[in-house]
Amino acid sequence: MILILGSNHDDILYFESIMTGKKEETLYGRFKIRQGNIFNQEVTLVDGVDSSILSSAIVLDLARRYYAILVISVGRCIAVSPDWKLGDIAISSSIIAGDVDLMSESDARLGQIPGLSERFYSQKDILAYIKQAMEKRTFGDYREATFVSMNSTFLKKEQLRGYGYDGNLFGESRAVVIDTSAAGCATACELLSVPFVAVKVVSRFLDKPYSVRDYGETIERYVDVGRALATVIGDIGRQDLLEGD
Repeated sequence: MILILGSNHDDILYFESIMTGKKEETLYGRFKIRQGNIFNQEVTLVDGVDSSILSSAIVLDLARRYYAILVISVGRCIAVSPDWKLGDIAISSSIIAGDVDLMSESDARLGQIPGLSERFYSQKDILAYIKQAMEKRTFGDYREATFVSMNSTFLKKEQLRGYGYDGNLFGESRAVVIDTSAAGCATACELLSVPFVAVKVVSRFLDKPYSVRDYGETIERYVDVGRALATVIGDIGRQDLLEGD
């Protein structure tokens, strides 16, 4: 099973539209789960997952319950570095749990959960395959990115000063984005040894106003993300995509 999570229904709508044999259930009395097939692959969709606290709990539950072979977080992200444009697609090469600070009680670094990796890395083979699918199925720009994942929404650079932001964030100055759920997914996936990737559309920028038009342009890019990931989903199982580092 492939598990796809979004923060709202728009995030997963494309995948739901091409799903066959769909059935629904409710998780914990709150989260609607949609299950079915996309190109003969079993897929589970969940929306309303808007924080890493929630995403870690949901992935731990559903990935074990339905034997997930891949977890994908989709939706929107906020550009930190200046090398992004509205509607660009960010594909996680690494993920940092940005608001974790346990340095005074352990030998962990800022952004590191003690006992786990300092960064969570998406599998290289999956990244290569997603980029290949993006090349064929999208018309806009996409690239690998460092995701700094927080449980709070950051809209201004000043809010990041407490995390050492000075033009760099966690030592990164290029291809950096912020989201609110990827780190929880990545944490759970590392514990379960399940591959994980975040594929999100840049929807806004720090210190800049956000408009309904911006949201509309972002949603239009969801179709590109959906087409590319559907190609990947359809090919999983026909080759050794999920094997390797």
